[in-house]
Amino acid sequence: MIRGVPCTVTVVCVGAVVDGDTTSVVDVAVVEVTRPAVNVVDDATAVGATAVGATAVVVVDPLAESTANDDVVVDTLVLEASASSMSGGVVATVPQPDNAKAAITVRNQRLSVRLRCASTRLIPLNPMSRRVLLVGAVVMFLVAGCGQAAAPSSDSDARFILSQDFPLPTVKPEEAVLPTSVTGADGVVVQVTDTSRIIVLNEAIAEIVVSIGLQNLIIGRDATTTLAALAEITEVSSGHDISAESVLSLRPTVVIGDTRTGPPEAIQQLRGAGVPVLLVPEVWSLSALPQRVSMIAQALGVPRAGQDLVAFSEKAVADALQDVASYAAVPRVAFLYVRGTASVYLLGGSGSGADELLAAAGAIDVGAYNGLSAFTPLTAEAIVQANPDVLLVMTRGLDSVGGIDGLLGLPGISSTRAAKSRAVIAVDDDLLLSFGPRTGALISRLAELLDMYSSDT
Repeated sequence: MIRGVPCTVTVVCVGAVVDGDTTSVVDVAVVEVTRPAVNVVDDATAVGATAVGATAVVVVDPLAESTANDDVVVDTLVLEASASSMSGGVVATVPQPDNAKAAITVRNQRLSVRLRCASTRLIPLNPMSRRVLLVGAVVMFLVAGCGQAAAPSSDSDARFILSQDFPLPTVKPEEAVLPTSVTGADGVVVQVTDTSRIIVLNEAIAEIVVSIGLQNLIIGRDATTTLAALAEITEVSSGHDISAESVLSLRPTVVIGDTRTGPPEAIQQLRGAGVPVLLVPEVWSLSALPQRVSMIAQALGVPRAGQDLVAFSEKAVADALQDVASYAAVPRVAFLYVRGTASVYLLGGSGSGADELLAAAGAIDVGAYNGLSAFTPLTAEAIVQANPDVLLVMTRGLDSVGGIDGLLGLPGISSTRAAKSRAVIAVDDDLLLSFGPRTGALISRLAELLDMYSSDT
């Protein structure tokens, strides 16, 4: 195994046909890998390695056991690479789930906290009609700024908290008792007589409906709802704006949004068409979580399931707070809401939602500490003055600015303690501010990572 400093690697997979003593190269597939640093399972054994200038060439045994097929699809290749040892290596294929493949991005991979694989660009291998098909690999990696010594922890990549690592809990299903009558957060009394066709207009709302056992009744969602379990469900919005026509075309029996859902004209149009539209309160704090769950469960005729989910969520948060008490460090964290493609750069403050999570995780939200409102335009002066130890961002936001290097290159950020130690935590958008059944687990993981950065620095 090649070990040491993670480097940028380009993997070239060579298809080979073995016929007697002759080995012929028949096709090539190229995969780019950024800063791989993981242990992998043997798939083919490296038989030699040569260093030529700054390029190290590792030759993998083409006669290692392989399954013969007529068609070969090369998946993502991952290896542990470095500049400190060139004596041998191992290559392994790591299959990715479909939803993970759709989400990965070059230089900012989110398959797991330690696994970083860039998106693949494959030239399919030709069908092979010979007697035996063996797939070998020639691995070439370019060492970009990698020294001979082990990389310090302060030069690590961003740490990621991924939705896929936090499955949604579900409580015991309950038979719905209808009709129901519930007063929404907008003061409108909503009567529900049928829950067979539900449209959810918010990620957190979708999580609740799924967790109380009604996922199979969801027939529509808005664009902000990105749960993998609902990926095939029809979208009824353009960005944050709901299309009344799209909603009505699905013939819903009940629509659930929150007080941010709009535009108001669309809500009025739906109600005017006789569709029950329940608007629940926004939630930006842990204490407000139970009210939203209870309102949704009551409207859908499953109040006991709502009570069970509230109990589960509150216990998860209580357990997380108990875990947080064991950490001694109190890091200063800046929550940055960035959308580079839209030139949106905001510094979170009091009421952003992240301030509540950071406090629960035992950290100081520097924006809230300095008296900033929920979201304030990010300026170089403000971030330098705040001088956070750690930066907290959403994964899509990090992608939008070109990954960790793009984030740390924003005005003022390069002068902070966080930039010097490359202390960045990225949380999936649908997880960070959902304030739902997974929030307790999120707090625990966030506190753990914050403590790791405190130990590093």
